[in-house]
Amino acid sequence: MDNETVKHLWALRKVNHALIEGLKLAIFVLEHEKELTPKRRESMVNSLKDLISHSEEIYREGATTH
Repeated sequence: MDNETVKHLWALRKVNHALIEGLKLAIFVLEHEKELTPKRRESMVNSLKDLISHSEEIYREGATTH
């Protein structure tokens, strides 16, 4: 495998891991909604939005290199 392919696969692995963690976090929030402060929920939402943004950025880059 060439270096660019390895870098791309590594980035996809990191994104997949982050998305799984985001899903775990979403489940936690749904299960413990009443226990979380509005500030904590907002922080979690912002983190998930960042994960989505990074994922979209990586997939966009992958689509343009073909």
